[in-house]
Amino acid sequence: MSQLTTGVYHRIGTKFWSAAWQRCTILAPRLVMLMSFSCMSIVNYAFGLTAGWLLVPGDFGLLAFAQTILTIAGLILNSGFAWPLTAALIRSNGSQRASLVRGAVAANLLLALAISGAIILLFAWGPLKPGLETWTVTGLVVMTLPLLSFIAIARATVQGFERFGVLALFWVCEVVSKAVAGVALVLAGFGVMGAVGGFLIGALIAATLAMWVLMRMFDMRPWGAIRRPSIRVASGMFGALLGMGLLLNLDIVALKLFSDGARAMVGYYQASIVLANTPYYLATAMIPILFTQIARLKGVAQTSAAVGEACGLALILLMPIEGVLVAAPETVLGMLFPHSYMAGASALRILALGNSALILVAILSAAFQAVGKAHIPARILVAIVTCEAIMLWKIVPIWHAQGASSMFLAATASALLVLGTSYISTLGLKTAQHAGLWLMKYAIALAIGILVGIIVLGAGGNILLAMGLGGPCYLATALRLGLLHLASLTSRKATLQQVPLATGE
Repeated sequence: MSQLTTGVYHRIGTKFWSAAWQRCTILAPRLVMLMSFSCMSIVNYAFGLTAGWLLVPGDFGLLAFAQTILTIAGLILNSGFAWPLTAALIRSNGSQRASLVRGAVAANLLLALAISGAIILLFAWGPLKPGLETWTVTGLVVMTLPLLSFIAIARATVQGFERFGVLALFWVCEVVSKAVAGVALVLAGFGVMGAVGGFLIGALIAATLAMWVLMRMFDMRPWGAIRRPSIRVASGMFGALLGMGLLLNLDIVALKLFSDGARAMVGYYQASIVLANTPYYLATAMIPILFTQIARLKGVAQTSAAVGEACGLALILLMPIEGVLVAAPETVLGMLFPHSYMAGASALRILALGNSALILVAILSAAFQAVGKAHIPARILVAIVTCEAIMLWKIVPIWHAQGASSMFLAATASALLVLGTSYISTLGLKTAQHAGLWLMKYAIALAIGILVGIIVLGAGGNILLAMGLGGPCYLATALRLGLLHLASLTSRKATLQQVPLATGE
């Protein structure tokens, strides 16, 4: 093929993909993010369920611990340098952005290497041996972290340019690659090692896509000037998101480390976590948009409209899911996992209550972080998880899964109480009155949905029929009372200003 023909095909391909990216980014941000997280939840469900069926509960518990370590490390890598980068990109001009991104990549890679070194040392010395069990699992976890550090900065860059369609693509690519590779390796006979190896393969594929996007779409090259990120700003973000990460995962870490080798118990607990955490992960679809939306504001009090809308969507769309898990944990577990996992039903009820509080904590924490007040949730959350860690150390050896889930509920409820009080104190009386009126209407809609479900159950119907009739009645009432506006999901006003593409230096 001639050089001229090759060039023509290259230009046509470039225009095609540029148009595809543009169509992706002009879709309603909330709708795109909710769709992507729904896809991710389905894939994560499928992966968790398939692993639960293919692995014995003990191996499923080992997979859960490795996944939890990766989740905590991933949250750390997505916090200290990534979120401040997003805020800096929103506020900076084109000449600074490439150097900001390169500086964040270098800093986050060093952080990933430090975390990897700490994991190796803790495993060699013994504290992590009950959890990770083998050097093979430890090595797979450690090799995944540098890739996650780059993916985190790529996500932050895309979010800073308000390209939420591309951000959604990153997430879906990583999750789908992880799930497909993990299940394939398990079926090929590699067992739990193959399932953990899926995380490494998924991260490698996502990192390759991220590199292509940064270089081709944003014209950012690996070489050039480097602008070091602010350690002061990063430390506040680091503390806030580390607190969130530990609040979400500390219970299962403690259960694996302090339950005297009861691997199957951790597997049962992980099955409950897979179900209870899903509404929380759906809620996090709103967090990047919320952060970007209010990052230009100057004070916490100015965030009330955006935060109120996010909390309203979470309460209306996600809390009923947690409510079903609280009301019928045995039914839901029995539908999705083998009968042997029914031992986790009692923990599922408590975990669902804890996740209900955690959803609101995540929204409030993001609001503080976006306006430069990350130190407030950082102090609150770090103090609470410190107390939680001590209590888990004392209680888990005695009460096991019930103790771990109860401490998770106590920690999330405490975080919501303290952080919510701190946020509300910044608002005026009129805003508080509007919130109170909204909550009264919400209670009416919820009561109608529950009442219809109770009537169906009383007439001899099953839980699925009760949900099938009570749910639509609840949503119809919410719409009638003006609690839910479909335009809030499809409006493009979620992004206040479209940031132009950067040019590399």
